[in-house]
Amino acid sequence: MSSKSFHTTNSGQCQRSSKQPGCNIDLINHAVKDCRSEGSKTTSKKKSEESLERASKRSRTSQSPSNSGNQTFSGPSSSSLVTGCKRTSIKRKSTDDKSEERPRTPSPSEEPKHQTTSEASSSSKPGTSSSVNTGPPCSRAAFEARYEEEERLGRGGFGTVFAGRRKYDNLPVAIKHIPQPGIQCTSMLLGGKTHKVPLEVALLLKLKPVAAVVTLLDWYNLDHELILVLERPVPCSDLINYMNSRESALQEHEAKAITKQLVNALIEVHSRGVFHRDIKPENILIETGSDVPRVRLIDFGCGTFLSGRRYTLETGTYPYTPPEWFQRQWYMAEPTTVWQLGVVLFEMLHDYMPFNNSSEIMTEEPNIREDLSINCNSFLQRCLTKRPEARSTLRKLKIHPWLM
Repeated sequence: MSSKSFHTTNSGQCQRSSKQPGCNIDLINHAVKDCRSEGSKTTSKKKSEESLERASKRSRTSQSPSNSGNQTFSGPSSSSLVTGCKRTSIKRKSTDDKSEERPRTPSPSEEPKHQTTSEASSSSKPGTSSSVNTGPPCSRAAFEARYEEEERLGRGGFGTVFAGRRKYDNLPVAIKHIPQPGIQCTSMLLGGKTHKVPLEVALLLKLKPVAAVVTLLDWYNLDHELILVLERPVPCSDLINYMNSRESALQEHEAKAITKQLVNALIEVHSRGVFHRDIKPENILIETGSDVPRVRLIDFGCGTFLSGRRYTLETGTYPYTPPEWFQRQWYMAEPTTVWQLGVVLFEMLHDYMPFNNSSEIMTEEPNIREDLSINCNSFLQRCLTKRPEARSTLRKLKIHPWLM
């Protein structure tokens, strides 16, 4: 069975209250507002370039989950670039190098406050995904009574993911362990009271239910770690391993089927007020149980709340960084998402990255295959336009002739 990739990204710090309410997600009101602590400052350009150079030296080959540097369901790969001037087909492999992803805590002034008024309630039987935990609030005993943990699927710099099953109905789940302290938090209404909640949890709750996002089933904010319980589709593979299984670049019609779903998924994610910030093949899950592969987005550890303002702190994965970051030291939400989508599409169609370094990201045009259709070429160009103001929007991409 193939499975998938879950990264964890923690920044900032949140102290858990001893009065934290039960952690089952179904009685949660999504009233969200910022209470983030100050994060670390932007890493130097030198470190970024070193990270890019290290990434470019890695080949993309499948590895067993136990050796994966990322938290995965099927041993995802680390992001890499092609070194040198000649672009050749490469295979990427997993790595424990933590420098590829640089999590940052957004400054309080960078993010808007969010509030919603809906209130979820549940009348389902205990043990279902919409039931209420009846054990002690946020206790390990409550978690262990509800879930059985199985083999490790992956381990990264910020946590570990295990396979597991829900005891009530034997449902396959993914169990992500993220160590405390250092977990970025936000304020949220739980049971009618405001509590500090891990930001990744808050973002996933805002996205429930979105079919194209892997669902958060449960979460436990313990003294020494945060445990996230997520659905685990079977069978599935992350996009890296899906491409590796083909041993070549995807055909244009295959890439189009995936891209069309990605565009729709990202539009819905943005409509819920969430900015993923780290769109890349490792964070795209492909369900392979049907004739048409189904796309699911995962890992919102680098995510934040959507804003029309500038973001000035770097996060995500360096090879997918848009040119405006290198030129201006800031970026906007939608242009960044569209740029990352373009890099992912290029990678699907060519089996290598479009740019070798930050200079090429800023100044050079991607070397697009000549055998692609005119509409596909146009779609890629609109995603990878250097100036964010001129880059296409997600909604314009949705009605682009290539996807129609």
